[in-house]
Amino acid sequence: MNILWLASWYPNLKEPVNGDFIQRQAMAVAEILPITVIHVMQCGPVFQEEINITRQSKKTKEMIKAFAFKPIGIALIDKLRYNFKYYSFYKKEIKKYINEYGKPAIIHVHIPIKAGLVAKYFATQLNVPYIVSEHSSHYTKHSYDSFFKRSKYFRHNTAKVFAGASCVINVSNAVAQKMNELFQIKRHQTIRNTVDVNLFYYKEVSNKIFRWIHVSSLNEHQKNINGIIKAFIELNKQQTNWELVMVGPFTTQQMQICAEHNLNNKIIFIGEVEYSEVAKQLQQANAFVLFSRHENFPCVIEEALCCGLPVVASNVGGIAEAVNVTNGLLVANENIIALTDALNNVINNYSYYNRKQISVSARALYNKEKIAQEIIDVYKSIIE
Repeated sequence: MNILWLASWYPNLKEPVNGDFIQRQAMAVAEILPITVIHVMQCGPVFQEEINITRQSKKTKEMIKAFAFKPIGIALIDKLRYNFKYYSFYKKEIKKYINEYGKPAIIHVHIPIKAGLVAKYFATQLNVPYIVSEHSSHYTKHSYDSFFKRSKYFRHNTAKVFAGASCVINVSNAVAQKMNELFQIKRHQTIRNTVDVNLFYYKEVSNKIFRWIHVSSLNEHQKNINGIIKAFIELNKQQTNWELVMVGPFTTQQMQICAEHNLNNKIIFIGEVEYSEVAKQLQQANAFVLFSRHENFPCVIEEALCCGLPVVASNVGGIAEAVNVTNGLLVANENIIALTDALNNVINNYSYYNRKQISVSARALYNKEKIAQEIIDVYKSIIE
């Protein structure tokens, strides 16, 4: 079976962790079925020369592309020129792929814009089906990058891509339901992101200080890092035997807030780390915290649970589909008092949580073999 993936998000030279969860899915599926991934970078005038990177690993072939673009300085014209060149370049690359491998049995799009429009064109030309995996959480109006704030062009083309897809895959039922209300979708399937359970697993810890951990982009708009810090400032008034490890690209302002409240020795920013190091950091912690304003189904919650960590998180997106009374606590978005109470509750009642069982249950749900087979089952059902 010849499978072609077109990824709007994918790790590349400009953004090395952009869509890394898509790459992990690709690697998981390729353990069973060979696939080719084509990703054309959306980098505008950043690169002045064409980029062509091909990586072959096991049964996965990754083709990372970029084209040279020189703006003339008139915004509207440059935007039209860029989009025209983007789609022309993408189509040329897919024609090269077809000449080498033949017509794909199915095209799998990750993120509808812009790769979905290319898939829709070739699906019509070649008479092959395409499916779309949507990973974004921007179908809520309060999201800073909300779908509803995008241009009519973006919204119209997103709807076209979904309407033409044989199946739309989402990582959560909650966001899928919102999409079903917005678009004409033929078929929906919920398939979670995959976790490398060889890296993310339970290890017993004996910390003298209760260690919380947060892993993310530390983006204030979505992750509400200041809200997390404020909750720990309040927690420190009730008990002091704790620390918080923050993993991700932190800002000077975030560190200053901690210093102003004499918490710079308790809230520890370690910056970005490799994927394998994320697993080690989670395994050394006691519990995980996330206080996002909006989410879909965060990979890091799956990973924390696979390490057996109780999770305290805001009840947004599909998080409630993963976190329940056996493995954590949910709080209302933006409610710092509720978050503080939940942090306190987990510390005071930590023995309630069976960390080994949390890990066993999560690893059974999110392991790469299970997720890969669910994706392949969708392929087979559509082709048959």
